[in-house]
Amino acid sequence: MIDTLRRHPRYLEHPADRYDFTADKWGILFLNMGGPETVDDVREYLANIFSDPLIIRLPMSWLLQKPLARFIASRRAPKVARRYHEIGGGSPLLKWTLLQADGVEEILKEKYPDIETFVGMRYLRPYIGAELDTALLTGRRHIVLMSLYPQYCLATTGTAVGEVIRWLDDNPEADLTVSLIDGWHDRPEYIALLRERIAGAMAQVDGTPAKLVISAHAIPQKLADSGDPYLEQVRRTAALAGAGYDTILTFQSRTGPVAWVGPDTLETVKTLGRQGVSDLVVLPISFVSDHIETLHEIDIELREAALSSGVQRFVRTESFNDDPKFAAFLAGLVEEKITGKRPAL
Repeated sequence: MIDTLRRHPRYLEHPADRYDFTADKWGILFLNMGGPETVDDVREYLANIFSDPLIIRLPMSWLLQKPLARFIASRRAPKVARRYHEIGGGSPLLKWTLLQADGVEEILKEKYPDIETFVGMRYLRPYIGAELDTALLTGRRHIVLMSLYPQYCLATTGTAVGEVIRWLDDNPEADLTVSLIDGWHDRPEYIALLRERIAGAMAQVDGTPAKLVISAHAIPQKLADSGDPYLEQVRRTAALAGAGYDTILTFQSRTGPVAWVGPDTLETVKTLGRQGVSDLVVLPISFVSDHIETLHEIDIELREAALSSGVQRFVRTESFNDDPKFAAFLAGLVEEKITGKRPAL
């Protein structure tokens, strides 16, 4: 999908060759998955996910994908809605993403006064295409696409980029070009932020050497076998972030009757508890802000499993959320894209 975007006539790998970003109107579109802000949004959210053939390809997808997606969503919605109810009634993902975008804009605004930030979600409002419409209406000439997935995967960054390509093709007369930031899984600044969080979590177990479980979002084994770079990039992130710690890489959020990459986070933590591990620190590395997979899957489900299996102290590392250091890192990536060089922020 990335290669398809880069071949598009309105994609610019080096936008500074065409634009003066200190004077021209431009913007940043932050790409993320989205999440239901209320329990009433859960069914629509799930239906949109299951309608995406890059996430799940249902039988006779050309004809039945959307009807089957709606059926599956209606069956799963009550259970999923209960989980959102248990974390406050909805996902905070949009809130955190908007704050991240605001933080980046605040950093860059003084040097680039005509910048505007946008947040586009793949599976629920605000949708990617609608945000590109808004960018065009406000006179933006160029949009830097910022994927908020640290590691590239066809099912995350890839499907979001697919929406951008669809918009470009549906709006051939639009005077708007794009560029993409999609690869930062091993950037030193990002790794330093992860290690800072590991150190903070380790301090909460009184400095006792704790087992570090680095948990990434699982992908189907079939996708990994197809050559998708996600698994390799996750391993690279984990190796750099976990260097010097007693670490194991695991995978969470499996759904559906297919083979998934492993080992599974939940089963691994249960085994560690039964083996006598008393102190456990969990670092999620596929996410940059709190949402259902951190607040419920780790903080509630995984914690309960760990404690019932014998773990005495369980700590999850803090998410980036609206951390100014993370905003500064993202702003640096953007400035590198629009200038062609790494700035000193």
